[in-house]
Amino acid sequence: MMQRLVWYLELGGGELEQLEAVVELAAGQGASLRTVFVENEALLRCGELPCSREVSLLTGRIRPLSSEQLARQLRRRRERAEQRLAVLTRQRKLEWSREVTRGRREQLLSAAGSDELAVMMLMEGEPLPAWLDGLRRPLLLLGARFRPLNQLLVALDEENDSELLEQGQALAGRGGWPLWVLVPAAHMEARAPVLANQGLSKAVLPLRHWSLAAWLTAATDRACLLLARADSPALAGSSSTGINAMLLLPGKGE
Repeated sequence: MMQRLVWYLELGGGELEQLEAVVELAAGQGASLRTVFVENEALLRCGELPCSREVSLLTGRIRPLSSEQLARQLRRRRERAEQRLAVLTRQRKLEWSREVTRGRREQLLSAAGSDELAVMMLMEGEPLPAWLDGLRRPLLLLGARFRPLNQLLVALDEENDSELLEQGQALAGRGGWPLWVLVPAAHMEARAPVLANQGLSKAVLPLRHWSLAAWLTAATDRACLLLARADSPALAGSSSTGINAMLLLPGKGE
């Protein structure tokens, strides 16, 4: 699943600080990386407002701001990122390609190929997008302080979700990570048969509270990858705080 990554990089955000981390993630998985630089149309339209101004961080001077100036700034940011990525991917002997587009990232996800895994980076503390509940393609979300992965946690909402467990086992085997399965303590008895069938009876962590915060607490501050269904009730109303990486699969009904 993680052999062809497509990173939708928001040029107006702080993601440019994570170039090396994402390259290392792809290299560690033996994956190719396609970077889609996204110019946010909403940000560009800000330059059309008559009150738009920019403040110099060096001098504090206030200057008028136009859409053309914003576009030039985004282009310079993209060019610097392209140069840095070219160096990093060459050093890691990583297959890499790039493209530029405009729009909202959630609307662009469907453009990823059927054999590609879309990647998005979250801002620290931002609410998880409401549209995740209707996700139709797997999506890898990376936290703002993403660190290389060293553990995999599978959040098992439904007792017969063998697909989720199989994906977790495949990812853990490929990455060489320890695997733990999180289950609601109240439903442990119902989950036991499918866990036994997958040979995971000794890898279970029952949780009294079923929430994203509880999942992250179970990670014990390790740089974990969470694997879950996008429509899990535990994600409703949650934020990105504490997330290192989270791979979401579409709900079973999608």
